[in-house]
Amino acid sequence: MTGLTPALSAPAGPGVRTVTDAVRRAAPALLAFACVRLLSLVVLAVWSRAAGSSPHQLLSARWDSLWYARVAEHGYGYTLDLGGGRVHSDLAFFPLLPWLERSLAACSPLSAADAGLLVSALSSLFAAWALFLVGERVYGRRAGIALAAL
Repeated sequence: MTGLTPALSAPAGPGVRTVTDAVRRAAPALLAFACVRLLSLVVLAVWSRAAGSSPHQLLSARWDSLWYARVAEHGYGYTLDLGGGRVHSDLAFFPLLPWLERSLAACSPLSAADAGLLVSALSSLFAAWALFLVGERVYGRRAGIALAAL
């Protein structure tokens, strides 16, 4: 067990001493990620407008987002009979996202679906940061930035 201690106590990166330093070091990677995300949202908006639908509805009221919002608003226990013996149940969805949606919707003017979009956006930013840290540690800073952008 003592073999793990040095790795766990190692600094986050070269010259990183505080959270502010870590954010500054990751800023190019997070900016690249945000630009890619923004471009994808612009493409979605243009495409959905051409198709006569709403980008907001495509993100917050389709597929799994409906199931998560339903769990956040009403709890577990909903099933959908598809016929032919096929049944879909909301028990297939892990509870963390609906719990965060419900908590955020309870303390803000957001609906559960909109809270889910916000949680998703923030989570993706932290995931990009984590990818940057892994890439930086294994292959260097440029690799970390590329991983976060991709």
